[in-house]
Amino acid sequence: MNDLSTERTPQVIAAEITMITRQTRKILLASAVEIGRRLKEAKSLVNHGEWEKWLEESVRYSLSTARRLMQLYEEYGASFPDEPGLSNHAPVRDLTYTQALLLLGLPGEEREEFLAQNDVTGMTKLELQQALKDRDLAKQESEEIQQENKALKKGLEGINNAISSLMVQSLLPENAQRESPAAGASSSVGSTGSAPLESNAAMPTHNLKTEIDPNAPAKYVERCDTCCKTISTAFFDLTTALTNLHYLDGNLKEQKRKEAQKLLETIAETIKVWPPPKKPLKVIR
Repeated sequence: MNDLSTERTPQVIAAEITMITRQTRKILLASAVEIGRRLKEAKSLVNHGEWEKWLEESVRYSLSTARRLMQLYEEYGASFPDEPGLSNHAPVRDLTYTQALLLLGLPGEEREEFLAQNDVTGMTKLELQQALKDRDLAKQESEEIQQENKALKKGLEGINNAISSLMVQSLLPENAQRESPAAGASSSVGSTGSAPLESNAAMPTHNLKTEIDPNAPAKYVERCDTCCKTISTAFFDLTTALTNLHYLDGNLKEQKRKEAQKLLETIAETIKVWPPPKKPLKVIR
């Protein structure tokens, strides 16, 4: 009775063919690397300007084919030592010619990492192409996240700068942010009807100057216009930063929006009556 393990079946024959095919492809890669090694050597010996002619006449290779073979040698040559008996087994030596070509698109260190993380030798051409595509997408997503983090940081800086600019240009009472909680509550509610904005920024001192110069009104009108333009520009920068932050971090956007809203409401309430009726300004003569 024959041993079933040695029975010649279509499945057994198919497995043998597959194994021989893979071995042939590995041999093809090793051969391609060796050809690339010799092409590099020949190129260094051929006269300048005669390389393409030499390829066509001597080995019947196109320039693109020669470049590809030399690139295979440059990238994988170290894994295929040219000295007989020298052992230098590396994962690359288990690749097929097609797999090696597909992996040429990866830098050396990234290629080694990819080989360590994936069973490349067991992949078909389509599977390897998909794995490389997935890797590129993951890398792109990682880079996009880093860019979003940078944009988030920049957006926060923009909002803080815009709020600071609004505070400096606003016409809040003198030293409103430096008053104690009790004093601040009584003076602010009495004059503006709202609590003072919490901030460490020192506000400008409001002084009343008496001038004889007949052009003084025009000068102060111009200054008012300039301040309004500055506030308008700062407000535009603020809303732009808030819009960008909205798509990056909604919670942070809302936090900064409330801070800005509180500041703007305080400014709006304060400017309703100016100068403040219950807080006389200092007169400089």
